[in-house]
Amino acid sequence: MQNSLAMGEHTVYLQITETESTFTFKQPGITKVTLPVGFGLVSNAYFKHTPPTYSEIEYAINFIEDEIEKIVPMIPVDGFRLVSETPFIKGMASLAGVSDSDEMILSRDSLECLFGLYAEIAMGKRPSAYEPDISPKFYAQLLMLREFMHHLKFAQITTTPTW
Repeated sequence: MQNSLAMGEHTVYLQITETESTFTFKQPGITKVTLPVGFGLVSNAYFKHTPPTYSEIEYAINFIEDEIEKIVPMIPVDGFRLVSETPFIKGMASLAGVSDSDEMILSRDSLECLFGLYAEIAMGKRPSAYEPDISPKFYAQLLMLREFMHHLKFAQITTTPTW
């Protein structure tokens, strides 16, 4: 990650793991803000069904939102871009129709559309061939990315090759 930090002064780097989410940026030194919110934690604590029920998703959203609100003032947004090497984000960009490349840009609007499709599945719609993963882990990943982009007000996220 250190090499990537050298490339962008106005970049927030997001890493989402099983147990935590970390935002790293320069301001004026290197700043790291970590939340104890990971996709494994969310899926294990909130999702008891495959796919998760709409109620389970709502409870998970409340938890994630409460955690995000603690860090909103710490994360720079104006003039900053959001970047991640987290592998599942590239997969979500593909599901949202972004052309596959080393750097893929997933807009918040496209992510919202993708979330809407998966919310319908949680309410009972049968998944199509274009919605292959209905696992609790996938739902946790989708939900976390959606909530981060929405509450931190990033219009898009750029995926990059491994740091």
